[in-house]
Amino acid sequence: MADGGCTNPVWPCAMTGAAATLAGFPDLCVIIHGSSGCYYYPKSLLKVPLFSTYLLESEIVFGTIDRLHEVVSEVAATGRPVAVVNTCVPALTGEDLKTAFASGSAIFVDAPGFSGNVEAGAAKAFAALAPSCSTERPGVNIDGINLLDIFWRGNLHETERLLGLLKIPVTVRFCRDSYANLRAGASLFTVSANSSYASGVGDNLGSMLFLDIPDTVAKLQEQYPDADTDAVLTEWARAEDQIYYSCDKYLRKYNPPVVAVAAQESYAAFAKTMMERYFGSDVPVVFARDQGLGRVPCSVNSVEINTAVASAEPDLILGSTFEAAACRTAAFFGITPPDRSRISIAARPLAGVEGGLKLTEGALNALMNMHANLKRESRE
Repeated sequence: MADGGCTNPVWPCAMTGAAATLAGFPDLCVIIHGSSGCYYYPKSLLKVPLFSTYLLESEIVFGTIDRLHEVVSEVAATGRPVAVVNTCVPALTGEDLKTAFASGSAIFVDAPGFSGNVEAGAAKAFAALAPSCSTERPGVNIDGINLLDIFWRGNLHETERLLGLLKIPVTVRFCRDSYANLRAGASLFTVSANSSYASGVGDNLGSMLFLDIPDTVAKLQEQYPDADTDAVLTEWARAEDQIYYSCDKYLRKYNPPVVAVAAQESYAAFAKTMMERYFGSDVPVVFARDQGLGRVPCSVNSVEINTAVASAEPDLILGSTFEAAACRTAAFFGITPPDRSRISIAARPLAGVEGGLKLTEGALNALMNMHANLKRESRE
């Protein structure tokens, strides 16, 4: 197992992570300072408005400050706050790009792709945003919402729903909120839907992933004694009974599935534990893209990833279509991008009570479809 970050063949770079974090605030204008390719890549992934300096070769040679100043001035004329994300080529020229705009007129995030992965870029963006906590802001912040997460909308809705049941107001959503609300200050306390995108703001009271909910609710009650914890815990227990029932029904007919998992560390650990707890699965491959959790180091190349997945001979792959291609006979349920197996435009959660049910449902349906296909092939 490898420790620390790495260059990952299927995971976006720091620049994309910074852009995704900043773009979560719709009233903040995000400018990608780089070539058209560096603009269109996050644009295609995030599907939200972005701006770019569209640097040309001549500007790289003679300096990019004038071009950046021009674009920042035009965008700032809208009256909206501006954030600039630096990319690889201008970062290598060594220019002092902050001189392109007046102090305080724009947020500057130096997050070229070579400086790390998505999570490193998100951390740089949070540092530049410099959010602060205020004792005058009651409630709880929601952390771990990132536009690159295919479950971000569902996670946000589900976490807000559970906090509503608890009767705890939401203060700031990191990151899908207004920039004005961010500047007003965050709460002293935070819960996370996906800890791989941690903002570091407030005292984190825990994760909202299914298995962590009871402990997180207990910590919330310590800070908010009037919270209606029974409403959430009753729903959680009922959902777990449903999960046990559905998985037991499957296991009466089939053996526990061998599973390969690939996702960010928070989702990878969650999926692994869910499969072990409710399916009795062996999970020989866990590929955590941001940390290297499990038996496959995160510094491996694409060939080694596919080899590790294929050699495990999994019945089920929980990951992206990249890993699914390594063993086409296995059942597959996408929990991380890229997932080209389906069109995903609805708000699907992986966090919360509904997230636990969604992961179980997705795994069961994928496995049942696999068995049906195998049965049909044996008849032909």
